[in-house]
Amino acid sequence: MRGYHLAGLPVAAKLVYTIFLVFILLGLWSSVEIYEVRLGWDLQGSPSVHERYVGGGAKIAAEPAGGPSLDLPPDEAVDGDVTAPVGEEPDSIAESKWPWVLDVFHQHLFSISVIWLVLAHLFMLTRLHPAISGTVIILSGIASLMHVVAPVIINRLEIGHWLMPVSGTAMALTWLLMIGWSLMAMWFGVGRPAEPEGMAGLGPSR
Repeated sequence: MRGYHLAGLPVAAKLVYTIFLVFILLGLWSSVEIYEVRLGWDLQGSPSVHERYVGGGAKIAAEPAGGPSLDLPPDEAVDGDVTAPVGEEPDSIAESKWPWVLDVFHQHLFSISVIWLVLAHLFMLTRLHPAISGTVIILSGIASLMHVVAPVIINRLEIGHWLMPVSGTAMALTWLLMIGWSLMAMWFGVGRPAEPEGMAGLGPSR
């Protein structure tokens, strides 16, 4: 609309878009980091750009005919501890997991943010009090963001292992709340504002 500006949005909407933009900014950083990890700044990593997208090269030729190879994390023991290859220090094991963690992080940044954005929009349409809807939205956004970022923190800093279950639980609870309330508001009119007095009986003239 002419004259419309983002500054005129309600606080709940501003929170939604702010958290969404943080997701996207992190997604852009992860894209750059993937290039640096996979190819290097000279784009001559192994496999190189040509080997990865066109073919050829010693690495590609040596691959079995059954299909392309997958970058997988190191094998894990039954009890969940990483089994270290002979001669490698624990730090090198964490470093070897980084490309896989980065791939998962990159994918989840964009998928989780879009799903959360749509869900938050539906929740705003239920017309709850802004203080309530804003609180739920920011809690769900922070929980979702922390759950996506948690693997990066754990891998890079080797701390904060509790972030995964705590953020995952908070994300699940707030998402379920928004889903449930949106469904009830849509199908049963829960939270619908009352019609102005004297207008309830009015309808189209015949």
